[in-house]
Amino acid sequence: MSREAAGAAIRALREARDWSLADLAAATGVSIMGLSYLERGARKPHKGTVQKVENGLGLPPGSYSRLLVADDADAELAQLTSAAGSQTSAARPAGAIVVDRHSDTEVLEGYAEAQLDALRSVIARLPSEASDEYETYILSVITQCVKAEMLAASSWRVAVNAGANHAARLMVHLQALEATRIDLLQRMPGSLTARFDRACAQSSLPEPVIAALIGVGPEEMWDIRNRGVIPPGALARVRAFADGSMAATAGGDEGG
Repeated sequence: MSREAAGAAIRALREARDWSLADLAAATGVSIMGLSYLERGARKPHKGTVQKVENGLGLPPGSYSRLLVADDADAELAQLTSAAGSQTSAARPAGAIVVDRHSDTEVLEGYAEAQLDALRSVIARLPSEASDEYETYILSVITQCVKAEMLAASSWRVAVNAGANHAARLMVHLQALEATRIDLLQRMPGSLTARFDRACAQSSLPEPVIAALIGVGPEEMWDIRNRGVIPPGALARVRAFADGSMAATAGGDEGG
Protein backbone atom coordinates (compact mmCIF):
# COMPACT_ATOMS: atom_id res chain seq x y z
CA MET A 1 0.00 0.00 0.00
CA SER A 2 1.12 3.61 0.40
CA ARG A 3 1.50 6.48 2.82
CA GLU A 4 -1.58 8.02 1.20
CA ALA A 5 -3.76 5.00 2.05
CA ALA A 6 -2.38 4.76 5.58
CA GLY A 7 -2.92 8.47 6.13
CA ALA A 8 -6.45 8.30 4.76
CA ALA A 9 -7.25 5.53 7.24
CA ILE A 10 -5.91 7.65 10.11
CA ARG A 11 -8.00 10.59 8.92
CA ALA A 12 -11.11 8.39 8.73
CA LEU A 13 -10.57 7.26 12.33
CA ARG A 14 -10.13 10.85 13.49
CA GLU A 15 -13.28 11.99 11.69
CA ALA A 16 -15.25 9.01 13.00
CA ARG A 17 -14.48 10.29 16.49
CA ASP A 18 -15.63 13.77 15.47
CA TRP A 19 -12.16 15.21 16.15
CA SER A 20 -10.77 18.16 14.26
CA LEU A 21 -7.08 18.36 13.38
CA ALA A 22 -6.73 20.80 16.27
CA ASP A 23 -8.32 18.24 18.62
CA LEU A 24 -5.84 15.58 17.54
CA ALA A 25 -2.98 18.08 17.79
CA ALA A 26 -3.96 18.79 21.40
CA ALA A 27 -4.15 15.06 22.17
CA THR A 28 -0.79 14.21 20.61
CA GLY A 29 1.42 17.27 20.76
CA VAL A 30 1.96 17.04 16.99
CA SER A 31 1.41 20.25 15.03
CA ILE A 32 -1.65 20.57 12.82
CA MET A 33 0.64 20.87 9.80
CA GLY A 34 2.47 17.68 10.78
CA LEU A 35 -0.80 15.82 11.18
CA SER A 36 -2.00 17.13 7.82
CA TYR A 37 1.18 15.86 6.15
CA LEU A 38 0.69 12.44 7.76
CA GLU A 39 -2.98 12.16 6.77
CA ARG A 40 -2.25 13.18 3.18
CA GLY A 41 0.83 10.99 2.94
CA ALA A 42 2.71 14.05 1.73
CA ARG A 43 5.97 13.05 3.38
CA LYS A 44 7.45 10.27 5.48
CA PRO A 45 6.57 10.99 9.11
CA HIS A 46 9.16 10.98 11.87
CA LYS A 47 9.08 7.91 14.13
CA GLY A 48 8.29 10.09 17.15
CA THR A 49 5.36 11.66 15.32
CA VAL A 50 3.94 8.25 14.48
CA GLN A 51 4.24 7.09 18.09
CA LYS A 52 2.46 10.21 19.38
CA VAL A 53 -0.38 9.78 16.90
CA GLU A 54 -0.76 6.10 17.78
CA ASN A 55 -0.85 6.97 21.49
CA GLY A 56 -3.28 9.84 20.96
CA LEU A 57 -5.68 7.63 19.00
CA GLY A 58 -5.32 4.68 21.37
CA LEU A 59 -3.78 2.44 18.71
CA PRO A 60 -1.27 -0.33 19.49
CA PRO A 61 2.40 0.50 18.82
CA GLY A 62 3.38 -0.29 15.24
CA SER A 63 -0.13 0.31 13.89
CA TYR A 64 1.03 2.83 11.28
CA SER A 65 3.64 0.41 9.93
CA ARG A 66 0.96 -2.26 9.58
CA LEU A 67 -1.25 0.18 7.69
CA LEU A 68 1.59 0.92 5.28
CA VAL A 69 1.96 -2.71 4.21
CA ALA A 70 -1.71 -3.74 4.40
CA ASP A 71 -3.61 -4.57 1.22
CA ASP A 72 -6.63 -2.75 2.66
CA ALA A 73 -5.66 -0.02 5.13
CA ASP A 74 -9.25 0.57 6.29
CA ALA A 75 -9.79 -3.11 7.03
CA GLU A 76 -6.45 -3.31 8.81
CA LEU A 77 -7.34 -0.27 10.93
CA ALA A 78 -10.69 -1.82 11.83
CA GLN A 79 -8.85 -4.94 12.97
CA LEU A 80 -6.37 -2.88 15.00
CA THR A 81 -9.07 -0.90 16.77
CA SER A 82 -11.05 -4.08 17.40
CA ALA A 83 -7.98 -5.76 18.89
CA ALA A 84 -7.37 -2.76 21.14
CA GLY A 85 -10.98 -2.85 22.30
CA SER A 86 -10.94 -6.62 22.91
CA GLN A 87 -8.28 -6.18 25.57
CA THR A 88 -11.03 -4.80 27.81
CA SER A 89 -14.04 -6.62 29.22
CA ALA A 90 -16.76 -7.47 26.70
CA ALA A 91 -19.39 -6.53 29.26
CA ARG A 92 -17.97 -3.05 29.79
CA PRO A 93 -20.44 -0.22 29.06
CA ALA A 94 -19.43 2.15 26.28
CA GLY A 95 -16.97 4.75 27.51
CA ALA A 96 -16.53 3.12 30.92
CA ILE A 97 -13.13 2.57 32.52
CA VAL A 98 -12.67 -0.61 34.52
CA VAL A 99 -9.60 -1.48 36.56
CA ASP A 100 -9.04 -4.96 37.88
CA ARG A 101 -5.56 -4.47 39.33
CA HIS A 102 -4.10 -1.61 41.31
CA SER A 103 -1.18 -1.44 38.88
CA ASP A 104 -3.55 -0.60 36.04
CA THR A 105 -4.18 2.82 37.56
CA GLU A 106 -0.54 3.66 36.91
CA VAL A 107 -1.36 3.50 33.19
CA LEU A 108 -4.23 5.94 33.73
CA GLU A 109 -1.95 8.32 35.58
CA GLY A 110 0.64 8.10 32.81
CA TYR A 111 -1.99 8.86 30.20
CA ALA A 112 -3.26 11.87 32.15
CA GLU A 113 0.30 13.18 32.41
CA ALA A 114 0.85 12.62 28.68
CA GLN A 115 -2.35 14.55 27.88
CA LEU A 116 -1.17 17.47 30.01
CA ASP A 117 2.25 17.47 28.33
CA ALA A 118 0.62 17.36 24.90
CA LEU A 119 -1.60 20.33 25.72
CA ARG A 120 1.36 22.33 26.97
CA SER A 121 3.21 21.53 23.76
CA VAL A 122 0.30 22.78 21.65
CA ILE A 123 -0.10 25.92 23.80
CA ALA A 124 3.57 26.70 23.29
CA ARG A 125 2.89 26.89 19.54
CA LEU A 126 -0.28 29.01 19.62
CA PRO A 127 -0.61 31.42 16.70
CA SER A 128 -0.01 35.13 17.19
CA GLU A 129 -2.67 37.08 19.08
CA ALA A 130 -3.01 39.22 15.95
CA SER A 131 -3.92 36.14 13.92
CA ASP A 132 -7.52 35.78 12.74
CA GLU A 133 -7.55 32.17 13.97
CA TYR A 134 -6.16 32.91 17.45
CA GLU A 135 -9.44 32.70 19.38
CA THR A 136 -10.77 29.79 17.31
CA TYR A 137 -7.57 27.85 17.94
CA ILE A 138 -7.68 28.55 21.69
CA LEU A 139 -11.31 27.41 21.92
CA SER A 140 -10.35 24.20 20.13
CA VAL A 141 -7.52 23.57 22.60
CA ILE A 142 -9.89 24.34 25.49
CA THR A 143 -12.28 21.71 24.14
CA GLN A 144 -9.47 19.14 24.14
CA CYS A 145 -8.44 20.26 27.63
CA VAL A 146 -11.98 19.63 28.89
CA LYS A 147 -11.95 16.16 27.31
CA ALA A 148 -8.69 15.45 29.12
CA GLU A 149 -10.22 16.74 32.38
CA MET A 150 -13.19 14.39 32.04
CA LEU A 151 -10.89 11.44 31.41
CA ALA A 152 -8.70 12.39 34.38
CA ALA A 153 -11.82 12.68 36.56
CA SER A 154 -12.95 9.20 35.50
CA SER A 155 -9.44 7.85 36.11
CA TRP A 156 -9.38 9.40 39.59
CA ARG A 157 -12.71 7.75 40.42
CA VAL A 158 -11.39 4.41 39.19
CA ALA A 159 -8.21 4.77 41.22
CA VAL A 160 -10.19 5.55 44.38
CA ASN A 161 -12.49 2.57 43.84
CA ALA A 162 -9.46 0.33 43.32
CA GLY A 163 -7.81 1.63 46.48
CA ALA A 164 -4.75 2.63 44.48
CA ASN A 165 -2.26 5.22 45.63
CA HIS A 166 -2.33 7.02 42.28
CA ALA A 167 -5.54 8.88 43.10
CA ALA A 168 -3.75 11.81 44.72
CA ARG A 169 -1.45 12.29 41.73
CA LEU A 170 -4.39 12.03 39.33
CA MET A 171 -6.11 14.80 41.28
CA VAL A 172 -2.99 16.93 40.86
CA HIS A 173 -3.14 16.34 37.09
CA LEU A 174 -6.85 17.18 37.06
CA GLN A 175 -6.23 20.45 38.90
CA ALA A 176 -3.39 21.27 36.50
CA LEU A 177 -5.70 20.69 33.54
CA GLU A 178 -8.32 23.02 35.01
CA ALA A 179 -5.64 25.64 35.65
CA THR A 180 -4.61 25.24 32.00
CA ARG A 181 -8.21 25.77 30.85
CA ILE A 182 -8.55 28.92 32.93
CA ASP A 183 -5.21 30.22 31.63
CA LEU A 184 -6.38 29.70 28.05
CA LEU A 185 -9.58 31.64 28.71
CA GLN A 186 -7.56 34.45 30.25
CA ARG A 187 -5.59 34.74 27.00
CA MET A 188 -8.72 36.16 25.36
CA PRO A 189 -10.21 38.17 28.24
CA GLY A 190 -12.50 40.21 26.02
CA SER A 191 -14.34 37.22 24.56
CA LEU A 192 -17.88 36.50 25.71
CA THR A 193 -16.90 32.94 26.68
CA ALA A 194 -14.16 34.18 29.00
CA ARG A 195 -16.35 36.92 30.50
CA PHE A 196 -19.20 34.51 31.13
CA ASP A 197 -16.91 31.90 32.69
CA ARG A 198 -15.43 34.51 35.05
CA ALA A 199 -18.89 35.79 35.92
CA CYS A 200 -20.06 32.26 36.81
CA ALA A 201 -16.97 31.62 38.92
CA GLN A 202 -17.35 34.91 40.82
CA SER A 203 -21.14 34.79 41.21
CA SER A 204 -22.70 33.84 44.54
CA LEU A 205 -25.41 32.01 42.62
CA PRO A 206 -25.09 28.23 42.11
CA GLU A 207 -24.65 27.11 38.52
CA PRO A 208 -28.15 25.53 38.20
CA VAL A 209 -29.67 28.93 39.08
CA ILE A 210 -27.47 30.67 36.50
CA ALA A 211 -28.56 28.11 33.92
CA ALA A 212 -32.22 28.85 34.78
CA LEU A 213 -31.57 32.58 34.45
CA ILE A 214 -30.24 32.30 30.93
CA GLY A 215 -32.67 29.54 29.95
CA VAL A 216 -30.33 26.65 29.18
CA GLY A 217 -29.91 23.09 30.40
CA PRO A 218 -26.88 21.62 32.22
CA GLU A 219 -25.25 20.35 29.02
CA GLU A 220 -25.71 23.68 27.25
CA MET A 221 -24.31 25.45 30.32
CA TRP A 222 -21.27 23.18 30.11
CA ASP A 223 -20.83 23.95 26.43
CA ILE A 224 -21.03 27.70 26.99
CA ARG A 225 -18.42 27.73 29.76
CA ASN A 226 -16.05 25.17 28.34
CA ARG A 227 -16.45 25.21 24.58
CA GLY A 228 -17.74 28.68 23.79
CA VAL A 229 -20.86 27.23 22.14
CA ILE A 230 -23.80 29.55 22.88
CA PRO A 231 -27.36 28.68 21.75
CA PRO A 232 -28.55 31.54 19.50
CA GLY A 233 -31.64 32.17 21.61
CA ALA A 234 -29.55 32.55 24.77
CA LEU A 235 -26.93 34.90 23.39
CA ALA A 236 -28.46 38.12 24.74
CA ARG A 237 -29.01 36.63 28.21
CA VAL A 238 -25.50 35.17 28.36
CA ARG A 239 -24.06 38.56 27.43
CA ALA A 240 -26.28 40.35 29.95
CA PHE A 241 -25.31 37.99 32.77
CA ALA A 242 -21.61 38.19 31.92
CA ASP A 243 -21.57 41.98 31.76
CA GLY A 244 -24.08 42.62 34.56
CA SER A 245 -22.52 40.18 37.01
CA MET A 246 -19.04 41.53 36.40
CA ALA A 247 -20.27 45.13 36.83
CA ALA A 248 -22.00 44.20 40.08
CA THR A 249 -18.84 42.54 41.35
CA ALA A 250 -16.77 45.60 40.49
CA GLY A 251 -19.30 47.86 42.22
CA GLY A 252 -19.24 45.70 45.33
CA ASP A 253 -15.46 45.85 45.43
CA GLU A 254 -15.51 49.62 45.19
CA GLY A 255 -18.10 49.89 47.93
CA GLY A 256 -15.97 47.78 50.29
